[in-house]
Amino acid sequence: MQSSSIRSGMDIRIEQAAALNAELDPLVAEADTDGHLFMRRLRDEWASGSNRFDGPGEKLVTARAGDRLIGVGGLNRDPYAQAPGIGRLRHLYVARDARCRGVGASLVRSILAGADAHFTLIRLRTDSAEAAAFYARLGFQGTNDANATHVMRID
Repeated sequence: MQSSSIRSGMDIRIEQAAALNAELDPLVAEADTDGHLFMRRLRDEWASGSNRFDGPGEKLVTARAGDRLIGVGGLNRDPYAQAPGIGRLRHLYVARDARCRGVGASLVRSILAGADAHFTLIRLRTDSAEAAAFYARLGFQGTNDANATHVMRID
C-alpha cells in the first residue's frame, strides 16, 4: 500500500485490490452517465471471474480518500497482442470530484511499478482527447496501432 498527499492536500491511499464489491457502483454509475462503459465491463468481468487481474505481472489498484473509493485502474497482459511481454493499462477511472488532483497519475505510477519484471511495452486505448493529453503527460506516446492509441516502453 502507498499513501500520499495529492495536490489538493487530500490524503489518498493507493492499494492493490483484493476484491471489488458494491463500493465500485458509484464509480460505475458516474462513468455510465458519461458514456464510459468500461467501468461496467470491469465490474462484470470481475464478478464473472473472466478478469481478476491475477496473471503474472497483472494487478488492479484502487485509490481511496478516507473510506471512499475514488479511483481504480489495472494492468493485464494485452489480449490484443500476439507477442509476449506486452501489457495493457485498463479501466483507469477517477471520480469527477477527485480529478485534477494527482489521483490518476498516482494510480498509473502504482500500476506501472514493477511492471518491467513482466512487460517491455504497455499499451492502452482511449477515445477522449482529455485522457490522451493525460497519458502523454505521463510519458505515453501516441501510436497508429489498430488496437491501441498510446504506448510506453518500460524495458
